[in-house]
Parts: sequence; structure tokens; C-alpha cells
Amino acid sequence: MTRKQLENVIEEGVPFELHLADGRSYAVPHQDYISLPPKNATVAVVYEDDGTVHLLPLLTMTGLTYNPKKRAASR
Repeated sequence: MTRKQLENVIEEGVPFELHLADGRSYAVPHQDYISLPPKNATVAVVYEDDGTVHLLPLLTMTGLTYNPKKRAASR
């Protein structure tokens, strides 16, 4: 997974799920639940409602799942 692919999905404003090489998945229900540090960083930061913060290396991300129609339905 590239940083650009992740940026594109974040910009779409739809909920998505990140999948990692070890089989774990992280739900990103809204853009506020993820951040990408400056351009040269190689991690994404995913937040949970309970205050848990995950620093996830981009190199371990194998894909993501989302439904682009979710955004249109919420408008």
C-alpha cells in the first residue's frame, strides 16, 4: 500500500478498514481517526474512541476495504 493510495481514501471521506500483513485490521470510521505525518514519514497514526493510538508502518499495510457509496449516502 502506498501513502498516496491511503491519502486518496482519506480525502474521499468514507469509512474504511486498514489491513496489515499480520492479519490485523483497523477500522477508520471517519477522517478524524487517522493522520499521516509529514511527507517523509513511513507510518500512519490510527486513533480509537477509548484513547488508544496505533502507529502503523505503511510497509506492513496490505490493503484496505471501503465502500465509496457510503459518502454519497451520508450527504
